Amino acid sequence: MELEQAVRRLFAPARRPGRVGVEVELIPVTATDAPQPVDPSVLVEGFDAGFVASARPSFEPGGQLELSPPPSGTVARLVGEVDRLLARAAAIAQQRGVRLEATGTNPYHSCAQVPLRTPTPRYLAMQREFDRLGPDGRRMMRLTASLQINVDLLPGPAGREQWLVANLAGPPLTAAFANSTVVDGRPTALPGARTRIWRGIDPRRTGYDGRHLDVTDPVGAYLAFAAAAPRLPIPETADPAYHVSTLFPPVRPRGGYLELRYLDAQPPHCIGAAVAAVAGLLYHQRARRDALDLLLPRATDQQRAWSEVAAGYSPESAELLSIAGTVPASTGPVPILAGLS
Repeated sequence: MELEQAVRRLFAPARRPGRVGVEVELIPVTATDAPQPVDPSVLVEGFDAGFVASARPSFEPGGQLELSPPPSGTVARLVGEVDRLLARAAAIAQQRGVRLEATGTNPYHSCAQVPLRTPTPRYLAMQREFDRLGPDGRRMMRLTASLQINVDLLPGPAGREQWLVANLAGPPLTAAFANSTVVDGRPTALPGARTRIWRGIDPRRTGYDGRHLDVTDPVGAYLAFAAAAPRLPIPETADPAYHVSTLFPPVRPRGGYLELRYLDAQPPHCIGAAVAAVAGLLYHQRARRDALDLLLPRATDQQRAWSEVAAGYSPESAELLSIAGTVPASTGPVPILAGLS
């Protein structure tokens, strides 16, 4: 019962929907001919109070820098703020001999070269659990970076449509914005390296086979997913709300909003297009319905859909981007929910 209540809270709609947010991850390396991993403390020393308040910087387990500005009511305003913060972060890094790489996988290093920068009980337990199935869990924690896009969850049927579109659009959007071609410091022949890493992690925790989805009962399917996922061997997971925070599906319900986690980290000039596409697909009814017409036939075939992305393509990418482009322009000052019908 407690787990069910925790999951239902995750799917609660936003009180005042209409915002979009991002979490921008970057991989810091030394600005040298032979780049080396960077300890986060090198960058922290350059963070002033204004930057911390605006960017809310944090670090992922491998030292990846994450910037999490507040959400905005327009894509243009959000992207403008992200551009400003990225320029500031780059300047701070440059002053300390550091370069920030905007790519889905570390372009230079292997796990052996990148230590676990945040050896908390949570991350140590995650690492031990991931190690049971192979090296991809460590790769994900230490070597990958993403562009996470957050969208307020609408109430009722519109919110259920958002949840389905957010998930089913994952493979075609990930393929369209693929930006990872290196694993363990070695180039690969195909894009989609970060997706291949995620697919190598325990699907009971990641859902990269679609096991957390059901077209008619999204909450019930996610509850079954959460119940079946093994709990990390730390006391905190006795709390169901904490346990669900240790699940990492391509899209996470977060209580009031959806967190789309599947996109590779993007160069600054691509962030606006990615955010506009996601906001358009999830906020505008016509786009949602057209996307569902395109994607629902593959709702029970997510294993294959994600395997296609790992191989470097998705057959629905072009048509889905076309659908996203039919919504009212999201790059101007018009609020995101304008035109919603």
